[in-house]
Amino acid sequence: MSNTTHAQEVLSTLRRQQFYLVEMAMITPVQDPLSALAPYLEEHLAWLIERENNGTLFLAGTLGDETGWDGSGLAVVRAESRAAAEADAQTEPFCRAGIRKNSVRGWQLNEGNITLRLRLFDDSFEIA
Repeated sequence: MSNTTHAQEVLSTLRRQQFYLVEMAMITPVQDPLSALAPYLEEHLAWLIERENNGTLFLAGTLGDETGWDGSGLAVVRAESRAAAEADAQTEPFCRAGIRKNSVRGWQLNEGNITLRLRLFDDSFEIA
């Protein structure tokens, strides 16, 4: 089997599940991002929870690591189209307040590995 044939076989098995990445970037750098976001945090969390409950939100979190966090975030959402994802991204409270600029890109889930462990006795879970 040639490398091209093998590659074609692998590509034919990709999941190709369409999602959209919503990058939520701080417009102006700040020393204390949480303080800058605090006035709209409750509304932002409600926005995320609503989308989680209606099935729109797949994953979300901050864009930070051990080197710090500038106040930016990222969400992976389900939408009928890029235009629908873009319209919804503009309703996010930090974006509406002019603190963050939200931009949308298409993203296809093709491969990966997710392990989910549910512990029913203590009502806990672990994602690895």
